[in-house]
Amino acid sequence: MRFMVITKATADSEAGVLPGTEDFGRRGRRHRRRPAAAGMAFGPEAGLALLDQLMAFPALRNYHLLPSARGDFLARLGRHAEARAEFERAASLTRNERERTLLLDRAAACVP
Repeated sequence: MRFMVITKATADSEAGVLPGTEDFGRRGRRHRRRPAAAGMAFGPEAGLALLDQLMAFPALRNYHLLPSARGDFLARLGRHAEARAEFERAASLTRNERERTLLLDRAAACVP
């Protein structure tokens, strides 16, 4: 599945440069979805790069969906040991039992 993220054009966006994270805090939750969009449009490396930038924000450091998304991108890149660790971290952060079970199942499925 592909989808489009529409923003105001800039010289960088016209040149194909991915947007940075400087305005993540200002614009809120929709920017947490940007790494997933970049990962679908430009590959898992692009999504992983944006997720790594998001991890620097203290308010998002313990947000369970970030390590879950990192685990997904890492698994797609074949980095299974790292993916397993991220899924386990996400499972430890969630308070939802069904999510925890799903994340631990995904961690267990990460075998080289």
